[in-house]
Amino acid sequence: MIELLVFLCTLAGAFTTYRLAKLPKFNVIRASSALTILFYFSALIIEKWLMAENIIATSADIAASIESTETYSAEFWATVFFGGSFVGMSAPHRFSYYLLTMSSLCFAVIFMLLLPLLEGVGGALGCSAFISVAVSHSLRLAGNKLKGA
Repeated sequence: MIELLVFLCTLAGAFTTYRLAKLPKFNVIRASSALTILFYFSALIIEKWLMAENIIATSADIAASIESTETYSAEFWATVFFGGSFVGMSAPHRFSYYLLTMSSLCFAVIFMLLLPLLEGVGGALGCSAFISVAVSHSLRLAGNKLKGA
């Protein structure tokens, strides 16, 4: 279930950044930063609201919810969204919505595999985003070569 949510969060980050960057007053940097800040505060509000709802729960439920919120906190989801936003920073003349979706899926898989192995979150984000975009772009080029041959 968490993997599906990671993919959907990545997809949301990629698509919203990709679309917002096309507006006249925005570029990819402004779109990514504004959307990530907005997403982070939304996730933080939802997290605090869910924690407040758990006050009436039993002590076993509270222990389980604390364990799950430490693993998947607002910071985690904002990081996933921000990584998806990196994917959405791709050049519109090179990427279609299909390739953006494929890159987002690839990013989600790579992110889940590389995050435990790399020390800083920034390293995992940049590396995962680069690999996912490079893989999908390479597959597109290879597909075009096969069609032309």
